[in-house]
Amino acid sequence: MDGRPKLPDWKSPKIYIHNPKHQRGDFFHFCSGAFVIDSIVAKKMLTFFENAGELLPLTFEQYSYFIFNVLECVNCLDLQKTEWVIGKATGEKIRIKKYAFDKNRLAESTLFKIPETAAAEILCASGLKDPEDEFKFQVEAAGLTGLIFEKVWSESN
Repeated sequence: MDGRPKLPDWKSPKIYIHNPKHQRGDFFHFCSGAFVIDSIVAKKMLTFFENAGELLPLTFEQYSYFIFNVLECVNCLDLQKTEWVIGKATGEKIRIKKYAFDKNRLAESTLFKIPETAAAEILCASGLKDPEDEFKFQVEAAGLTGLIFEKVWSESN
């Protein structure tokens, strides 16, 4: 799930629940850079999902689920201010140590990816729009569970 569309050729993979005895959340881990939701969450948050990506259908037992594939991949990382972990042997960038974004280049959608980490993470902007227009606020307001929001940047950094 690297920011490219999958729906045209989509074939649902076989899936299973890794820890079936754990309490179910509303969001499930599928792979790096994607999560799974059920049809109830898909309906509640449809506007956000449609604005940022595509919903890939999954069936498990008699239930309908969706993988959310983020297609909104925006070149908004401020390369001058972002700090990287650099490989000692290679001198190559390994991962982002401290994020910095150009606020003016952020996506219209509050769910997005950046090219540098598209296969590994989904980003979520908050505190920049009306709360009703922000994914994080709506998830929390609806009492949905299964996602952990980690603050990686603010304008005051």
